Amino acid sequence: MSTDRPDPGEFIERAQQMLRELFGGASAAGPWGAAPGAGQPAAPRGAREPSPAEQRENLTFALATRAVEAIEDLALNVAAIRQRLERLDGRAAAPAEGGERPRGGAEGPDGEPGTPPA
Repeated sequence: MSTDRPDPGEFIERAQQMLRELFGGASAAGPWGAAPGAGQPAAPRGAREPSPAEQRENLTFALATRAVEAIEDLALNVAAIRQRLERLDGRAAAPAEGGERPRGGAEGPDGEPGTPPA
């Protein structure tokens, strides 16, 4: 098979880069900078509901995470399909090099091509 196709890992790297660009604009004053540090006491769990803006941001991050996971799954599927095709191409090339015809369902009961089985 040709090697001019993109590597599935490139898709993952590109998706991660897009996420970094999307969420990279947040500085230390952003939502991650507001997280309690060693010197700050943590707020009690469930003390308040997130604001609509925080809910939107959380949903956006969750959706982006799911999108990256889906792209990773897709990249793995593409790689598996590519491996199967390469194996099949290798098997199909071996009989052709040996001068034999591949046997398939297109042959008739007497082994002649083009005659459908009775």
